[in-house]
This record gives sequence, structure tokens and C-alpha cells, in this order.
Amino acid sequence: MACFGQEKVTVKSRVVDSKTRNDVPGVTVQLLSSDSTVIETLVANNHWTRDDQEGYSSIFQFDVPRVKANYIIRASYLGYKTSYVNISIGDLRKREYLRELPPVVLRPDSKMLQEVNVVGSKVKFYHKGDTVVYNADAFVLAEGSMLDALVRQMPGVEIKKDGRIYHNGQFVENLLLNGKDFFRGNQEVMLENLPSYTVKQVKIYDKYGKNSEFLGQKREDDKTYVMDVNLKKEYSIGLLANLEGGAGTKDRYLGRLFAMRYTDHSRITFYGNVNNLNDNRKPGRDSDWNPVDMPKGDNREKLGGLDYAVSDRNQKFDLNGNVQVSHSNQDVITNTDRVNFLQKGNTFDYERQKETAKNFHLTAINQLYLVFNNKVNLLLKPVLQYDKFDRYSNYISGTFSSMQYDISREMLDNIYAVGSENLIRQSLINRYKKEGLGKGYQMAGSFNAVSTIKLKGSGDYINLTGQVSYDKRKEDLFNKYAVHYGDDQKVQNSGNQYFRNHPDRIFFYQLGAAYNFRLSHAVELSMYYSFGHRDKKRHSSLYLLDQLDGAEEESSSSIGWLPSVAEYERTKDRSNSYVSQYTEDAHSLIPSITWDKDTEHGNWSAQAKLGIVPTRQKLAYERGEVDTTIVRNTVLLTFPFTRLSYWVKNHTKGFQLLFKATPKLPDLLNMVNIQDATDPMNVKLGNSSLKNEMSYDVNLLFSSMNIARQRSQSLRLGYTYRANALAMGYSYDVHTGVRKYRADNVNGNWNASASYSFEQPLDKMKRLSFGTWTRVEYVNSVDLIGNSEGTDYQASRSSVQTTLLDETLKLDYKVGDSSTMGVKVSAAWRNIDGKAIDFDHINAVDFNYGATASFNLPWHIQVGTDLTMYSRRGYEGSSMNTDDLLWNARLSYTMLKGKLTWMLDGFDILGNLNNITRVVNAQGRTETFVNALPRYAILHVAYHFNMKPKKH
Repeated sequence: MACFGQEKVTVKSRVVDSKTRNDVPGVTVQLLSSDSTVIETLVANNHWTRDDQEGYSSIFQFDVPRVKANYIIRASYLGYKTSYVNISIGDLRKREYLRELPPVVLRPDSKMLQEVNVVGSKVKFYHKGDTVVYNADAFVLAEGSMLDALVRQMPGVEIKKDGRIYHNGQFVENLLLNGKDFFRGNQEVMLENLPSYTVKQVKIYDKYGKNSEFLGQKREDDKTYVMDVNLKKEYSIGLLANLEGGAGTKDRYLGRLFAMRYTDHSRITFYGNVNNLNDNRKPGRDSDWNPVDMPKGDNREKLGGLDYAVSDRNQKFDLNGNVQVSHSNQDVITNTDRVNFLQKGNTFDYERQKETAKNFHLTAINQLYLVFNNKVNLLLKPVLQYDKFDRYSNYISGTFSSMQYDISREMLDNIYAVGSENLIRQSLINRYKKEGLGKGYQMAGSFNAVSTIKLKGSGDYINLTGQVSYDKRKEDLFNKYAVHYGDDQKVQNSGNQYFRNHPDRIFFYQLGAAYNFRLSHAVELSMYYSFGHRDKKRHSSLYLLDQLDGAEEESSSSIGWLPSVAEYERTKDRSNSYVSQYTEDAHSLIPSITWDKDTEHGNWSAQAKLGIVPTRQKLAYERGEVDTTIVRNTVLLTFPFTRLSYWVKNHTKGFQLLFKATPKLPDLLNMVNIQDATDPMNVKLGNSSLKNEMSYDVNLLFSSMNIARQRSQSLRLGYTYRANALAMGYSYDVHTGVRKYRADNVNGNWNASASYSFEQPLDKMKRLSFGTWTRVEYVNSVDLIGNSEGTDYQASRSSVQTTLLDETLKLDYKVGDSSTMGVKVSAAWRNIDGKAIDFDHINAVDFNYGATASFNLPWHIQVGTDLTMYSRRGYEGSSMNTDDLLWNARLSYTMLKGKLTWMLDGFDILGNLNNITRVVNAQGRTETFVNALPRYAILHVAYHFNMKPKKH
């Protein structure tokens, strides 16, 4: 191995407390020669290995010559007695580059110093090693705020509408509490239920997991970019509870419970939430909310859960889990008016729908981690999910060749009534009435096992993985429909259908093994092999209940009614009933190389993986007269993960380049040459010539933070190209309004984007802060759309070019230590063009501007408010060029030394928002009304309780 110049070996250990066996981060460790001469000094303060000490550990390492020698390790820390450990280096194996030592134990000093509180200027963030640390006390938050309000204010941090968190353009993969996974990845529960007053710091860093700690190596495949929420000392041990309840206008209500018992080695949390708000807006908060995000329907939710964790002092055992149950009732009324942009002339849809739904959801996730003799570890993870649903819908629509005005449900319902006006029917293409009822459940379980085995005398190790899952579904659907075409008063297509979609089950297992070869300090090679088998069986039977004797009777024609099994079995539609069995066998061979090099100024890191996946797919499909078997053998080549990155030592500057190439197999069901007309207005066709899709993604991220100036900025460039993209094209019959869909491959889909963010205080006192966020994107979309007549399917290539430009400017001013003011301007410009002759060019801009404020007043009163004007310009119809002034406010009062807080919230106080949203894209223009409730007020009260353990 001389070619790698390897002349040293790494000596590695950690420093622990003699009583708790916990790490002691920040301890000073020195390497001494046998005659007590100091060779090297460092501070053991790393976060990347252990996840139960606020993300930090006391792991340390020294590089010493690969020769036989004796050394002394000296560890010292305030409040502990200095500890000395003698070590001897010798008998090294040829490829032994790491020598792990037992922990260095520190014993408390009997002369303990009193705790000292240091008061300094409240900077919002700083760096500690390669960790970004946000100081929670530096942010001004409204009374009763939860964690999400704090995170949204942190410079460089963005919470997307779907709950994803980004820091300086980089996706935050996990949200931790005191270094540990909380709520099993359901970060919205933590964001919305953890009170912000309990938080001391929020840290963001690259976290190396349990396998890295076990191996004593930085494992790139064990690294996640995390946000770690650290609680204040008084909330880290003891009992914490937060209760909230309230009632408002329009019968609005809410109730919330969050109770947590926490110790150094255990945690148990109960949480619950009941409400019918269907709204996540918070008055006085700056956010990217837009009237398009208006919640839909009347939604009543109930949620409850238990989260627990327990570990031993020696870090050889860790058990954690989460059980969550939720139930919801939803009533949605939707009225949609749509213009379809078509080559042979636009058509106009008017849809009216009522829906009710009841859903029940149960999730149980548990995880057990064990370490045996520091040579073998084992991770076991069972998961159980259960879903039950009960849905009903009533739908009616009319499609016209010309625009109509003031179309109501009653007008569509009576359009063919005797004596009704014939004028509106002159442009009518079709009227479609449909009533649906669905009931069913889904039960899924999985079990994962992962084990790592160290090989003595080298840095090599073996990974063993196993996974098994079973998914069972049962679904019973009822559908009644009637279709009229044109001016004909006679129903031309109708049915009363019953779909029995069961049995339906999926079984999967996968076994894998990897050998990891440590080539040098900086280079590791890995070879991974796995075999996976998937088996899917599905039975779908369609029964035509309108063919039953006496089907015209009212009792027999009601939705959901079934006669005896023997009776409805005689109505089975075999041409639209099917049995399918799909099997898939995949062998995966994934070689990879990892390079990680520390330099004087920073760290270089790279990783490349190549996937070779021979796959065999088989579908046995029987439907009416169709009885076929499709077999596809293919070898997939994939680059699942390729990365190059560099970060300076304190992680304040750096870049990351990512590339991946991901194949996608077509669904074999789409390759069966059938015509599925179970929905007479939406017919599905098969295509036996489908090819594999390949997606190529390149992303480049530059990030920089200046602690002295409190500056944060990032630049992100991205490019995606999809070769042989799998698309669902359709052709439209202008005479009947029937759409025929068929899966196909299409080339030419790509997009390129660039985004830049910048945040920095403008004054010396760092009270006035400025921020800008810019994004530009170009999207070339290719699809298959066309017009057809009769039974023909005619879809031609349709290309649409979209240019997007978003800009947001924000200015915030901190008044004292407890009040803030801010202004914000945001604009999004879109230019959409197509090559079709009659394509409606779109050149429009949505913009908003407004102010937010939060003030602490005398007598423990706080006021928070936001006022924003939302405007739209450049749209073809005047109804879409709108101005909506939105004003929200909160008044709060705190009593009982901060334990009890009263809050009065008002949303859309001026009453300017309506229940209509308008969207324009390349396919058409859509205007939708829903039974939302944008304007309401609610009075709620929150009680905070904290009980600390008694000091002995």
C-alpha cells in the first residue's frame, strides 16, 4: 500500500462521564509522549457520531506513526478530575488504519463550580465547528407560537408549502429533538405542537448515524442533513405539557394536547389535536401563503399519538417508536368552469360536485438497535399501517362548444326537462351525471433488519440487509352514471356499476449484502448485491346492476344497494372484469467508491455509485376474451448517487455537485392491448410498445455564511432531462366530449432552473435585516394531445415552453427585544407559449406586497398583524385580473407568570377573500369555487405546565 503514502495509523476513543456514561463534549484532550511531552492538543466536540447529546459527542482521534511506541492520553474538563490513560501502539495489521481504544472516563471533581450565566448580545446564528447554531432567544415570536414560527424566521431557512425544510437551498432530510429522531419523520407534528418557548437552540449539520459511530468512520451512506432542535435545560428533564382549546365564529373549534416526559435516557410523549379549521395560517406571520392555497371544504379532524424512546447508559441498546391514530370527516362542494385549449377549437366544461369522506388512519413504527461486544450491531424495524375509507360523491357536468354564463347545478340537472329552453342545448356537446360510493380498507406491514459486522485487523466490514412486506387491500365501489349527447333528450349511455376490487394483495421481500473495503484513510470501495422479489395479485370484478330484474325500482336503483350474491353474479361484465398477477425479480449489483480528504483549509468529499439491475417482469392478465402473458427482461443501468463537495473547516462556505440517472419501468398493465370503457367519458387504451424512461438530474449548490455580518446566501443551479418520458396522452372527441387515454413515450421534456437567496442585517446593531430570494426557471413540456372522431385515437406531439421568474424582497426591523416590523414585496412572472397555431399565449404576473408587525404592550398584552395585497395582471379575462386585500390579526394576553395565554385571532377581517381560485396553464383555464371558510375569528387559550424533578 506504499503507493498511497500510508505511514500513520489513527488512534480513536471518546470521553465519558463516570456516572452517566454520557459523552462530555468540549473536553480538552492531549496526546503525550512516554516522557510526558505534549505532541498534540485538541477539543473533543464532534456531533457526527452520537445522536443523544444535542448532536455532539466527545469522540477524538490522533494520527500517529505506524511504529511501535507508547503514548499517554490526558483529558481535562471544568468540573472533572484530569484523567490519564497509557496506550501502546504495536502489532498492526497490514491494512489496519484505525485503532479503537476503550472510553476515557472522567470523574466529577468534588469542588464543583457554581453554574454561571453569561449574558451577551443575542446574535441570531453562529458557527460551532461545521454546525450552524441558531439562538432561539434572538427571535421575536408571538405568544402561543409553536416551533414552526421560530423556524420560519431563521435566516437561510425556508419551509415549503408541503412542509419540506430547506437551509441555504439544501434539503433538510430530518428534524431531530435533542439529537434524536422524533415522531418518526412526521415533522409536521413536531413543528405544530412543540412550544417555541421551550427551545434553546436550533442546529443544522451533517449528521452521521449509528453505523458511523459503531464503525468509527464517517460513512457517507449514513449521513443526513438534519435540523436538531435543542430544548432549554429546564425542559430537558422532567414533565412538559401544553394544552390549548378554543372556539370561534361559524362553529370553528380547536383543541390541542402535547405532554412530554424527558430524561437523559428516555422520553415519552402524548399528543392530540381536534379541530375543524382546515387552515394553517397564523396572524402576524410572514409566509408564502397565497389565495390559491385556500383550504378546500369543511374538514373535521381528530389525531392522537404516542412517541417513546429509551436507551441504556452504555449506548448498546436503543428502543424507540411512534403510534398515531387519526380520523377525519370532510364535506367538499366544488364548482369548476374550465376552458380546454384544443387544436380544432376550444371547448367549455362546467362541473358541479359534492363529496363527503370519512377516513381512519393508524400507523405504528418501532425500532430496536443493539450492539453486541462492539463487533456486531443489529437494527430491527417493524411497521404497521391501516387505512379505512368511506366516500360518497354526486357529480354533474356539461361540455359546450361555446362559453356559457351563470350555469348552476339546477340548470344542468334540468337541461333536458320538458319545456326547458332549447337555446343552451344548441351548443351542448354532452351532459354527464355520476353518483359514486366507495368503501374499503388497506392494511400494510413490513419488517426490516440491518446488521453490520466488523472484520478484525482492518477497517473492512460487512453489511447484511433483509426486508419483507405485505400489503392487503379491499375496495367496493359503486358508480351510477347517465350520459346525454347534444340536443338529444334520450339517455344514450347509462349504467349502475359495482366494482368488487378484492382480493388485492402485494408481497415483497429483499435480501442484500455488501462488503466494504478500506483501501486507505481517504478511499473506500464497496460492492453491494441484493435480490428482490415482488408478487402482486389483483381481482377486479364489474357487475352491471342495471341488468337485474326490477332494476328500475327505486329501492333497487339506489346507490350501494346489492341483492344476493347469486343474483348479482349473473350480471358480471366479463369484458371489463379482470384478474392480474404481476411478478418481478430484480438482481442489483452496485459497486461504489467513496473519497473523503481533510486538508488544511477544509474537506473534500466524493462518492460515485453505479447500479446494474437485471430485472424480469411478468404479467399474467385475463379480461374477457383477452388472456395474455407479458414478459420483459431488461438490464437497467443507473447512477443512483454521484456527489462531489467541498466545505471549509467551519462549514461557512462550500459547494456540492450532485448527479443521478434514474430509470423507470413502464407499468405492464398499460401494455395490454385492451379498451377499458368502465368510465364512458374516459376510455383507457393499451400500448404494447412502451419503453423504459430515463431521468437525468444535475444540481449544483453554492453556500456561504458570514458570522460577523450575520450574512447568509446560496446559489442553486439545476437541470433535468427525461428521455422516453412515460406520458398519458389523450385524444378528445369534439362531438361527444369523450377522452381516450393511452400511455406512450415522448422525448423533449427538460427544465433548467437557478435560484439565489441573500439575507443580512444592514445596521451595526443588527436590528434592520434585508432578504432577497430570486428564482428563474425554463420548462420545455412535451405531451400527446389531439382531436379524434369515433373510435380512432389520434394524439399528436404538443410542445409548451414556460418561463418563470420569481422575486421576493423583505425588510424586517427589530424594535427592542420583543417587537418586530416588516415589509415584503413578491412577484411571479410566467410566460407560456406553444407551437400550435391556435395556442393561447399567456404572459401574466402574480404579485403581492404588504407588512407584518408584532408588538409587546404593557400589562402582558401582545399584538400581531399582517396586511397584504394580492394582485394578478395580464390574464385574458378581466375576472382573473384581481386585487384582494387580506388582513389578519392576533391579540394575546399572558397571565399566571406566563403559564396561561389568551389569544383572539381574526382572519380576513376585511372580508375581501372569496372562495374562487383561478389557474391558467398550457392545457386550459380553470376557475374553481369551493366551500372554504376564509373569514372567521377564534378565541383560544393555552396553558403551559412544566414540572422538574426534585434535586437531591
